[in-house]
Amino acid sequence: MIHMTKFFTAVFAMTLGAVSMVPAQTSLHADERINGKLVWQAFESQRLILQKSSAVIYTDGKSRIRSVYGTVVSSQGHVLTKASEVEGKDSITMRIDTDVFEEVELIAVDPQWDVALLKVKSDKEFTPVVYSDQGEIAQGYWVVSNGSASRSQRRVRVGIISAETREIKSATSKVILGIQLGSEKNEQLLIKKVSEKSGAEKAGLKAGDKLLSAGGVELTERSDLLKAMKGKKPGDLLDVKVMRKDKELNFEVELMPREGGPRMSRNDQMSGGSLSLSKRRDGFPRVIHHDTPLTKESVGGPLLNLKGKCIGMNIARASRVATFAIPARELRDIVESMLTE
Repeated sequence: MIHMTKFFTAVFAMTLGAVSMVPAQTSLHADERINGKLVWQAFESQRLILQKSSAVIYTDGKSRIRSVYGTVVSSQGHVLTKASEVEGKDSITMRIDTDVFEEVELIAVDPQWDVALLKVKSDKEFTPVVYSDQGEIAQGYWVVSNGSASRSQRRVRVGIISAETREIKSATSKVILGIQLGSEKNEQLLIKKVSEKSGAEKAGLKAGDKLLSAGGVELTERSDLLKAMKGKKPGDLLDVKVMRKDKELNFEVELMPREGGPRMSRNDQMSGGSLSLSKRRDGFPRVIHHDTPLTKESVGGPLLNLKGKCIGMNIARASRVATFAIPARELRDIVESMLTE
């Protein structure tokens, strides 16, 4: 483990030469302590890896406004990123190192992890991240991520592992049927509306149908339907029985992902709300929890240790003091699975 005291000693030694240039009776601005030039110099070797093995992804069609970062996972130009930030976008361009690529194809999406695999059209050989073989990462380890980015350079942000690697359960059901139920007590299982292009519409459910059972669970109130969908993933099929007029009918409904993320608490709102926090920030099977001060536009890129090895991919800015990353072990499996689909 790299002890924090040793790190501060090293950084202090690097800054001694600059002390004479700082006027008396002043202090270093907070942002300079986490994202200043002296910090960049201390992590230059990791920055160079981020320069080659991370991507800047734009969805504005002009390569001017960054939407999210990506992680280069193959020498052929495959890049993994946060799916909910790029899905449905008409125009995706990408910058890897200093080169801009306008032909980008969406290869596959994994809703469970909220990741999308992109592929740039190019004959160039790219530099993928090198995965770390490190096991469980103890609290207190230093980690390095993408911070801001100019057109020619990545910059770094640093933090530490601040909690145990663990599952982050969803605060709400991750899936929906695609129906709207009645608001009155005697109509809480009566379908009032079926959403367009939803699994319910594709299966044949209609407004006026009354839900009888779902997934083998008899339904007596609205909460029973949520229990029937508990643990289900987008793409799973759910057996649904309804009463249509005086006839019982059975349907097989494909569950769709729930749009948006968990509700913002008052503390979340005071910390920037939807402008700062990721739209999808829970419901992950396993994450590394670190305190690097990122933004929702800064996720998607690699999470490096001080040796420059990839220990994960940042997947969500979860709160004012927490960023989540998919661990390298799961990340490697996700990439292998998506490349062979």
